Amino acid sequence: MISIIQSRFRDRQQFRQFGMLAIASFFCGLMVLGRSYLNRHHLPDIDSLRELAIFRAPTFLFLIWNLFLAWIPYLMALKAGRLHRLRAGKFRLALCLLVWLAFLPNAPYILTDFVHFRHMPPVPFWYDLALFFTTASLGMTLGLLSLYEVHQLLKRWFSKSFAALMILFCIGLCGFGVWLGRFQRWNSWDIVTRPEALFRDIVQTLTTRHELIHAMGISVLLSCVLLVGYGLLVVLLDERKV
Repeated sequence: MISIIQSRFRDRQQFRQFGMLAIASFFCGLMVLGRSYLNRHHLPDIDSLRELAIFRAPTFLFLIWNLFLAWIPYLMALKAGRLHRLRAGKFRLALCLLVWLAFLPNAPYILTDFVHFRHMPPVPFWYDLALFFTTASLGMTLGLLSLYEVHQLLKRWFSKSFAALMILFCIGLCGFGVWLGRFQRWNSWDIVTRPEALFRDIVQTLTTRHELIHAMGISVLLSCVLLVGYGLLVVLLDERKV
């Protein structure tokens, strides 16, 4: 069974990375459930999914949802690599990469969840700090690894220099996408469900001076964080190939 699953990955290293990311995600889920248990006497009875959605903030259940969204670009990057190895059609591969790019901002977006961080007794301060740090680190790791997988794919299609430029462009878009999500409250699926409203909001941002300055400042900051993290990841992974 394990050999069948492993055959879907590029090599053993990628398979082990996937396994560790899955274990880390499971651990994050346990931490969120543990927090709900510690806080059980301070929460009302939840009898429906609607009530569960309402009380996502005090229970920090939104961290699980955001972590799930952070997995999508990573899975799409793995899927794109597998389609390339199987010599699948260019349309399927291009569609996979578009989905990857649309959901890529969801990975570093978890960093901005620290705006919800505050001491909420009876849960210990250090517990919530560890929870937020773990989920944010895992989200960033998923995003950076997905960038790496797509970068390797692009280098097989184009020159190394052009592939690097494309990755830099994607990182810039990702930083802007995080700003759209956190400050403008847009979601990745709004590209399909509400494209006109999203486009109008982007145009308004680009044509309004104070909004443009705010958007560019946040986008550049987040893009730089991603770029530094990606640079470190590339050095670590490429060193192992030598």
